[in-house]
Amino acid sequence: MKKHYIPANRFPIKLDENIFILGNYFFNLFLIVGDHHCALFEVGISAVIDQVIKQLDTLGATPDYIIPSHPHSDHITGLPGLIEMFPNAQIIAAKGAKEFVEHPKAAPLMFKEDKFMAKNLMRFDITPGRPSLEKIPDLNESLVINKQKSLDLGGITLDLIKVTGHSPGNLIGSINRKKIIFCSDSIGFHYPGRGFFPLFFTGADPYLSTMNFIREFNPSTLCPAHQGPLTGEKVLQGILESYDLTINTINRIKESDLDDKTLADQLFEQGYKDEFTLYTPENIQNCCNLIIKRSREAKN
Repeated sequence: MKKHYIPANRFPIKLDENIFILGNYFFNLFLIVGDHHCALFEVGISAVIDQVIKQLDTLGATPDYIIPSHPHSDHITGLPGLIEMFPNAQIIAAKGAKEFVEHPKAAPLMFKEDKFMAKNLMRFDITPGRPSLEKIPDLNESLVINKQKSLDLGGITLDLIKVTGHSPGNLIGSINRKKIIFCSDSIGFHYPGRGFFPLFFTGADPYLSTMNFIREFNPSTLCPAHQGPLTGEKVLQGILESYDLTINTINRIKESDLDDKTLADQLFEQGYKDEFTLYTPENIQNCCNLIIKRSREAKN
């Protein structure tokens, strides 16, 4: 990880004339700046929001649109702080996101995870700017996307597309003219230079379909929500590597004589390392349990 780590003081990072990466190495937010409007894709966690607000101030940018990619803790708990700072911004979320965060079981897990991630950032000298989350993010006033929506920012258009496989209420973003995709977690969790960890939590087949959709777009730049973008030849290499990993994981699970608990424990031992230790072991163990279940359900 040390070889690929990007120090926090390097952010914001200019990806091109219209796009900046905000946040830090672990939690990437993307500012897309048009002639008339700007959009913030991804909202991170509560611990990074004051840092993000300072970065926006440095760039002289006030987001007109704030877009949480999906309602998992590491992609939604930064929203309350952003709403507080930018009350006039339009929140945009995919159908299913609101229901997910409002589920009775969601809040305690979200609070625990947000607090754990904030504490772990301090291992890398990233000090949280505010207390951890105490109230679930409010998506009541959000613009809900069922399939797709285009945002004309002035000279640049951000297309938002609802996808499936990783999470309920999951969006990816694309800028066709620049061949850029903001893919969030839809190609898995990326350990730069070390591979991927599969993240098909709601369905293996739709997860693979989403990766195929991204591949057919033939992006020149691919922007996951963690650990920086993939560019050039690394884009296709990364998609194919994650796709093959997913297929191999599904086949290995289906063909194994081991019980599901043992398989989940093996998957946990394989993946809970480096950047993934920013999350609670209970969270990642539950993710592994879901991967076993979805693999069993897969038709491929």
